[in-house]
Amino acid sequence: MTAQMRKDIMRSERYQEQFVFLRENGLSTQGDVATFQASTEEMLTSLTKQRTILNVKKKKRRKLYTALTDVAALSQAKALYEEGLSGMEAEFSRYMEAVAVLEQCGIPPERLAEEKAELYEQLAQVNRDIRAARKRLELCSEIQNQQPQMERTIERIESRGQENHIGHRGR
Repeated sequence: MTAQMRKDIMRSERYQEQFVFLRENGLSTQGDVATFQASTEEMLTSLTKQRTILNVKKKKRRKLYTALTDVAALSQAKALYEEGLSGMEAEFSRYMEAVAVLEQCGIPPERLAEEKAELYEQLAQVNRDIRAARKRLELCSEIQNQQPQMERTIERIESRGQENHIGHRGR
C-alpha cells in the first residue's frame, strides 16, 4: 500500500466519521452545525466549572485521602515493624501519623473511602464528558473549515454531470 493510498484511506475514514457525526446529531445545514457548536461550547464551559468544583473538594480533603491511602498501603509495614523487623521505622511512623489524622477528622474511614471513590468517579466522568465535547467541537470545526471546498467539489461534479447529460442528448 502506497503512502498516498494510506493518506486517502485516512481521509475517507475521517469523512465517514464526520458524516456519521452529522447524521447522529441531525445536522444538515451550516446553521445547524453552528448552533450545535455553540451549545457544545456552553456545555464544555459548564463541565469545566464542574470539574473545578470537584478538584477543589478533592484538594480540601487531600490530607484525609492521603492518610486513608497511607493506612491501607502501610498496614503491612506496620505489621512487620511490630514483629521486630528493622528498617520499617519510617513506614511505621507514617502509618501512625495517618491513623492519627483519620482519628482526628471524626469521619469513619469507610465513609471517607466511599466519599473519595465517589468524588474520583465523578471527576473521571466529567473528564470523559469534556473529552467527548472537545471531540465534537473538533469535528464541527473541521466540517466548517471543509465546507467551502466540499461545495466547490459538489458544484464541479454537478457541472460535469450536466455536461455529460447535454452531451448524450445531442447524439
